[in-house]
Amino acid sequence: MAELGYAFRDLPWKTLDFFTDKSADAGLLDIFTINDGSPGVGIGGLGTTFMVQPTMTAGNVNLNSLYLDPNNSNLAPVGPPILAGALWDDSSSTVAAMGVGDQTAQTMTSRLVNARSATPMQNKAELITRASLPTTILPTAANDPQAVKARREVVARAMSSVSQTRVWNVLIDVVAQSGHFKPNASNLQNDFIVEGEQHYWVHVAIDRFTGQVIDKQIEVVNE
Repeated sequence: MAELGYAFRDLPWKTLDFFTDKSADAGLLDIFTINDGSPGVGIGGLGTTFMVQPTMTAGNVNLNSLYLDPNNSNLAPVGPPILAGALWDDSSSTVAAMGVGDQTAQTMTSRLVNARSATPMQNKAELITRASLPTTILPTAANDPQAVKARREVVARAMSSVSQTRVWNVLIDVVAQSGHFKPNASNLQNDFIVEGEQHYWVHVAIDRFTGQVIDKQIEVVNE
């Protein structure tokens, strides 16, 4: 959704501001979506038909769940596939996937993880409004990405449409056993005779604001 940074506002040659941390436009990242929901109509059945925002979208990445590889602190496995290939601007090359340079997806994702590790993000708008976050993630101003508007907005432009901060995704590892107790059993742990066992992974999505379980999936694990 940060492509909105290219959209003109009601001032001549002035685009929406996804460049400064004092931007009044950053909240648009949490309002608009590229995912279509069910059709809607205007008030009283009048007006143009539109697509409302879906109540639930699968596959979004939680910005607060991005992590560094415990075996290599320079690697952040989740983010680079999202940032890789993003256009720096309309006339330049794309963001490289791997490497140790300042302008690679791997380096920028690692910096994003480090920047938000102490204080988790409350919403996607903080990709723009959190003080010094863009300048922490991007290369130095001498190399343009911090100084040129289109380049400075590259992280928000790539991440905002496929990320969220509101939902906790939890994996519960369940081993369910069936059987019976021995006659005159006195120990619940040692006197239970297992006759059958099944392994499950339970995936649960929980709304961080309300605590509501918004989705769950049960996966049978066959070992």
